[in-house]
Amino acid sequence: MTSIPDAIVEELGSAVVETMRVVRPRIPGSPAAQLGRLGLSRNEFGADGEGEAGTRAELGRLGQLLPERLLGALELLVAELAVPELPNIGALPSAPQDGRAVVIGYMMGASETTAAIDRLVAFRPGALGLVVALTARLSAHSGVAAQLRTPAEDGAVDEDGIAAAHGSAYLALGVAVATIVLRTLGQGDDPATVIGAALIATCPLLRAVPMPPEYAVAHIAEIRDAYLYPRSAAGAVQALDHCFALTESDFPATADFGANGLVATVPGGIAVRTGTADTTVSVRVHVFEDAPAEVDLTGWDEVVEVAWTASRGLASILGAPPSPGHGGYGSLPEQTPPWPGTYRVRVHATGRDDADGGESYQLTVWRSPATDTVVHKRTDRLGHRLRGEVEPPVATRPEDAYRWVEKSALAEAATITVVAAGDPDTVVRAFGADPATPARMEALEDRAVHNSEPWIAVAPVTDAVMAVEYNGYQGSHAPELRALSRGTRAASLYWNINGLTRLSFADDGRILAAFELGEPQHDPALEPILRDLDFDDYRHLIAKGLVAVERFTGSAFGEDDLARMETAGIGFAVLPLLGELYPVPRRVDGSRANHGHGPLGTDTDLLADLPAERQQAMAWWAVRRAAECSHLADDPDVIACLATRTLTPEAELRARRSTVGERANFWVWSAVHHATNPDPLAAAIGTLDAARYAVGTVAAEFIDEARTLLADTAATDISER
Repeated sequence: MTSIPDAIVEELGSAVVETMRVVRPRIPGSPAAQLGRLGLSRNEFGADGEGEAGTRAELGRLGQLLPERLLGALELLVAELAVPELPNIGALPSAPQDGRAVVIGYMMGASETTAAIDRLVAFRPGALGLVVALTARLSAHSGVAAQLRTPAEDGAVDEDGIAAAHGSAYLALGVAVATIVLRTLGQGDDPATVIGAALIATCPLLRAVPMPPEYAVAHIAEIRDAYLYPRSAAGAVQALDHCFALTESDFPATADFGANGLVATVPGGIAVRTGTADTTVSVRVHVFEDAPAEVDLTGWDEVVEVAWTASRGLASILGAPPSPGHGGYGSLPEQTPPWPGTYRVRVHATGRDDADGGESYQLTVWRSPATDTVVHKRTDRLGHRLRGEVEPPVATRPEDAYRWVEKSALAEAATITVVAAGDPDTVVRAFGADPATPARMEALEDRAVHNSEPWIAVAPVTDAVMAVEYNGYQGSHAPELRALSRGTRAASLYWNINGLTRLSFADDGRILAAFELGEPQHDPALEPILRDLDFDDYRHLIAKGLVAVERFTGSAFGEDDLARMETAGIGFAVLPLLGELYPVPRRVDGSRANHGHGPLGTDTDLLADLPAERQQAMAWWAVRRAAECSHLADDPDVIACLATRTLTPEAELRARRSTVGERANFWVWSAVHHATNPDPLAAAIGTLDAARYAVGTVAAEFIDEARTLLADTAATDISER
């Protein structure tokens, strides 16, 4: 747009000052404070395009609630504002209207201010840009600038009040300019248009100008009042020239890491040396009131602690400056305590020698008198080079062979199962799948996401078969492992995004062990399998578990095997095997530990006193009642199970199908399954428990009926009741 003449700015200035005095007291404090704090994150946002389309994106950044709250508070005032119309404004050049028809589309849920601005841009091109330009020019006008520096009328000195005063002053400027300009142009009748234009003009100014001088004192005072120990934070930071910083000052221009090879004291804080020049590193910060009782060395290559003096407090993690529109320095602002003084920071580092990235750091901070630097651990090669020491030889670990999984599609959650000396079709059948019905991986994954239907992909490896489940876990289940290991050996490792794991070994249908990685194991037979695998060190934990799988099965597998499997793109839908049935636990003296167990509560003791045949009869009575309430009393498979008191092959298949997809009649088939438990008491308890869910709304009556049958000591055939 053509530059705005000084004469127009002066003509508009006095009218804007008077209008600001009227508008500012009517702006509510909470949204005003939100606006006032925009300057704290002014590097967070960038331009979203050019021209008016990019300018009005400011409303989108604010969200819907804030503009609507301000519109509700100010619409009556804006409608009633008495402002002069200044013809000279209308003479300023703007985009011409060519007389063509304009069609405006609105998205469902668009705010009133957004819709109003879209209409303004469509029907009066250039008007919004004029409001923005004049607001920016007038912010430097002497009278307006004095208003912008004027504290709120209540003289607030707290953080919220100062932020609100700052935001309300600038918004009042925007409302005044928008009202005068848009009325002069014949577009100011709608308060939503005025408020929308005012916000669009105001927000860039608030992001660009510094906070009021008194804000910093109020801000830190508020933090100090509410500060509690301990505190923790985590995030990712982009390194800049091989380092990141924890500082209350600017990013350090230089730092000398020769003393300890990891951390250097710089003005206002510390700098930490990274392995690569511009990598993204993971950083955790822990803040304690006193020194931690122990030094955490497990899982770290270098651990060094130093002292530094804070002049203010609230030092931030800083990394590379942002590219335009992509955030500010680092992602961890104001991490250290909000007081000046001397602090210790213990810096832990791992992965600096790893060319593939994956560097991680932990900074532990506490207040302490100034003391000398302490080096707790110094083992990586980079540290030796920086200290001028001879580098140690490159160490290889067993898990290095399986670190490929950390960069694969299996990285976050999967199960890998290896079956020794098997063939793919046999493995597929043992999982409960049909090798004659392969399917594309994409289709199977879609069914897994939408219907929770598990699937596997298999590939032959050296003297074995590898089965892979993407975000699945059937290979970690005991029934599958028993089936897979019959006549051979099988091992599986399951892991998920929450850090849960399960390493399992099975031999000829017997589960030898199944445990979380890191759980102590005392079976001597596992010692050669787990030897030199340090599960206490969390680094490359999954790779270590896969080493154990290889050792147990005697078969190695690698990234090429997974790539071959993914290139083929074929998998198999799994129909899970039924879960194992367990007896009721016994006490050391051999008596049953069943008091209060199951849906009958304390009446379970009465069930335990029944003869075994009556316990079994109670289980099959519950099956029949569940089938009746689910309209399956005439189902041939249910009838066959009741007649034989077994889970027939046809019923077993239906029970398995009920565990996936729509889970049709799951609780009925679960009751049938539990009724076949070899332990009669466990059969009765488990079946009653499943059946009460199957009967639905009459569950209470069902349990009462079961208690009545328990009390009827003369009953000889409960299943006929």
